[in-house]
Amino acid sequence: MNKFIATAFAFCCVTAHAAEATDTAASGSLIQITLSLLLVVGLLIGLSVVFKKFGMNRINSPLPFKVIGAVTIGNNQRLMVIEVGDEWIVLGVTPQQISTITSMPRQETVTGSNAKVNFSAWMQSALEKYHAKKS
Repeated sequence: MNKFIATAFAFCCVTAHAAEATDTAASGSLIQITLSLLLVVGLLIGLSVVFKKFGMNRINSPLPFKVIGAVTIGNNQRLMVIEVGDEWIVLGVTPQQISTITSMPRQETVTGSNAKVNFSAWMQSALEKYHAKKS
């Protein structure tokens, strides 16, 4: 009987020591996984900041057009001016369709605060011409 108790006691001690070692290994592994995850997330955030700062967030498109400007005129409705070759095209854009409103020869682009004023004046005159054509 003493041998049995001694063997059971030894088995319990070994099992407790193995469980303790497993807990230590598991918590060490959990810490390592957490630190690795934080490193990967930090790298992703850092790369996105660098790409945004240096303008690498836009891929140069091989498409033959360029967006000149856009004005929101309602929920999910816009007027856009795109440049295709030597021509500017005014488009009406909604979630359901894209409509060509008018086209005109390429203009000099205006920079700075005058750009918004001139664009809105031009857009107003283009819309008046469009409505006059339809009538």
